[in-house]
Amino acid sequence: MIEKKDRQSARRAIRAIWILQGHTLEGLRLTAIAEGLQTSLPNAYRDMMTLADEGVAERIPGKEDSWRLTPKIVQVARATGEEFARHRAKIDEFEQRYSREPR
Repeated sequence: MIEKKDRQSARRAIRAIWILQGHTLEGLRLTAIAEGLQTSLPNAYRDMMTLADEGVAERIPGKEDSWRLTPKIVQVARATGEEFARHRAKIDEFEQRYSREPR
């Protein structure tokens, strides 16, 4: 069974993704992330390290006190868009096929 503490950490890490969106170029300092998460700096740091270990967030080179999302998030969004496009083409094909008048 997952403990409440583990669920809270997971929730904070996911919320950190939402906090980081829109800050790809400049990133956000850990203090701003902790403030957004309404948690302590050590908790926010652990959450960011978890995201970094999973390849979802990274420190900005030359600005190690700032964090941003990695391209992995964009890749997930693009893959979803491509999947939708593939299915959309199939649906269009079915619509054409089934909307023809019977012979």
